[in-house]
Amino acid sequence: MEALDKRLASLEESSASSAASAVSDRISLNGFITYGVTRHNVHQNQGPGGPGPMANPNAGDPFYYRERTSDDISHRELSRVGVQINAEINERTEAVMQILARGRDNYDAEAQWAYIDYAITPDLHWRGGRLMLPNSMHSQYLNVGYAYHWAALPSEVYSIVPFDTMDGMDLTWSFRTGSLSHDLSAFYGSLDVPDNTLPFTVIYEGRNYVGINLRSRWHDVSTWLSYSHAELSADLSGGGLASASLDGVPIHGNSVGLQYDNGSLVFMAERSSLVPHAWFPERWGGYVTTGYRFGKWMPHVTWGATNSQDNSDVFSGGDPVSISLAQANMIRSKSWTFGLRYELAAGVDIKLEAQQFYDMSSDKFLASGSNVNGMFTTSTMAGPIERDDPTVYRITVDAVF
Repeated sequence: MEALDKRLASLEESSASSAASAVSDRISLNGFITYGVTRHNVHQNQGPGGPGPMANPNAGDPFYYRERTSDDISHRELSRVGVQINAEINERTEAVMQILARGRDNYDAEAQWAYIDYAITPDLHWRGGRLMLPNSMHSQYLNVGYAYHWAALPSEVYSIVPFDTMDGMDLTWSFRTGSLSHDLSAFYGSLDVPDNTLPFTVIYEGRNYVGINLRSRWHDVSTWLSYSHAELSADLSGGGLASASLDGVPIHGNSVGLQYDNGSLVFMAERSSLVPHAWFPERWGGYVTTGYRFGKWMPHVTWGATNSQDNSDVFSGGDPVSISLAQANMIRSKSWTFGLRYELAAGVDIKLEAQQFYDMSSDKFLASGSNVNGMFTTSTMAGPIERDDPTVYRITVDAVF
């Protein structure tokens, strides 16, 4: 009997070990982390009246780049951590979840990805759940700092759409045409985006969000094409701005990109645009970047530009609320970014970067009183920026595991 008990115990231990091994084979865990430091050197000007009763009352106060980065050193704006779990359900089905915590959000964790991936065929995949918005060339890994050479992706393109996830589904077909390989995706979903830039919180609701994108590769060259359309609604009556509320307003965007990377020389160019039929001004943005890897080093330089097109229908409509919002959201800016990436070890890098902005005037806008401070503030009451070459500095350490 004692021998039998030992044998049963041995079998149970073996069974548990086999089950644990099977679970381990079906589940994988990986992640990424970035620690970043950033600041800029821009303050509000004294104002056209100079010292005295006509002076800007906020003279000397810092502007906020993209409403967040100020002249104080920030350890949170660029810092983030993400953990991804891939679980194989069966030979055709996989569950994917990615938890992301950003320093700028006080490290409150949220589900960035949470979807089911089903292989209809080896070359045709359906996904459903929470997905990354496939708006731009680097959208699918925009939080993984180690995946690109910048300390932060070019704001001229990646700040046009101020959100990055949707709830919905997509269908991706991978195929070849001769020596070219392609991934063709169609997607459909919705999203709710809170906005705290006004004195009250506004929820922008995007519905019937639909689009298509194509990524193609040939040797060291890849291209990107994307188009999307949605219906946007927002209730602004809570702040006395009811006349500017949106109800199913059509909005569409497009993006085109080119990348060359032979392991040493890197060249990329991308252009995106957003066209809303509302008080939001139409906006486009683009960049051209090049860099060269030698050993563990990679210096790089990027030129970027963004501009808002005047919405003459809003100005001719005469609604002061819509006109004010349109003026505040107009952006004109160009920049040069100089950076250096160094590979500290396998899977770990450090980056240093300075982005200098220029040409932020409103000379080409139809309406006076529009934002003249580029991406440093949306306030039309702040007065002009104090210097012609505002600069944002960044240092990041990225790792993948």
